[in-house]
Amino acid sequence: MPIHRIAILGGTGFVGRHLAERLCQDGHHVRVLTRNRERHREDLLVLPGLELVQTDVHDAAAFEKQIADRDVVINLVGILNERVPGRTDFPPGRHGDFERNHIELPRLVANTCARLGIRRLLHMSALGASPLAPSAYLRSKGIGEEIVRQAGEDSARLGHFAYLDGPKLVWGRGLWVTVFRPSVIFGEGDSFFNRFASLLRRIPGVLPLAQVQARMQPVWVEDVVEAFAKSIDSRSTFGKAYCLCGPKVYTLGELVRYTQTLTGTHRLVVPVCDSLATLQASLLEKLPGKLLTRDNLRSLSVASTCSGSDLEQAFGLKPASVESIVPTYLGRQADRAGRLSEIRNRRTAER
Repeated sequence: MPIHRIAILGGTGFVGRHLAERLCQDGHHVRVLTRNRERHREDLLVLPGLELVQTDVHDAAAFEKQIADRDVVINLVGILNERVPGRTDFPPGRHGDFERNHIELPRLVANTCARLGIRRLLHMSALGASPLAPSAYLRSKGIGEEIVRQAGEDSARLGHFAYLDGPKLVWGRGLWVTVFRPSVIFGEGDSFFNRFASLLRRIPGVLPLAQVQARMQPVWVEDVVEAFAKSIDSRSTFGKAYCLCGPKVYTLGELVRYTQTLTGTHRLVVPVCDSLATLQASLLEKLPGKLLTRDNLRSLSVASTCSGSDLEQAFGLKPASVESIVPTYLGRQADRAGRLSEIRNRRTAER
């Protein structure tokens, strides 16, 4: 397997930390670009072959300097809520955090890669992302995805450069882009099951829950990063977009009740009608932490499910279930470390 020089944007986040560890295990040299190097020193600098660099990825000159010697760039940047909201019709209008991170940054990344002759770009989108989606989050992710894929197509028509096909150096065309669209991602350190577990422990008695019937197909973070790692040198993934889902569809209400069984909490989950949910979200989005926003509600109205299994068909992975993983890090299971070790060993044997 070729050894690559890889830059990761968003590498200090939940998925990024898992992916950086996976790529370092394969012997790649990984450069993680971050706004705050000191905050993540203990998390990432223990990994062999990892370089943690403080830079502003939105600064075109600074970004270009940090990826000029790379041959693979991975963009994982994504936010669920805006601190600075913009208009919801992109563009024109006031530029908010969604537009800055999900639209302008992917454009900068793709254009810079194409100009420098970097051959490989992996981009994290989201299931349900579309320029016509009902929420600003999904619309901005959809527009960003289209920008990246179009940049790859344009570069393929205009440029030539060499790339590795196994041990051989082959002349290819353009910037090869692969897009990933995961459902809700779970795993040790996630912000889904852990957030609900914390909430259930803190609230007294009753949990009013909006969009209780929202459908999703959670996918294990290790399956997601395995798909990223496998795709780097896989020509069959060039120019493709993959939907990443776990083996089972759940409603939000079912996942919250499952969290209760693991944490030993006993709260009454009360479905909230749409009008009350909107009122609830309009209040919560003004509080620190933004537990729920009106845009979150609009995102939940779109089913986060897959019609097929790209993890199995494209990457040969049997996706792990919620029930086989979540008890290893949530709740009161006695041997979490042992079970996680067993899971990692199984994954290593499958490679």
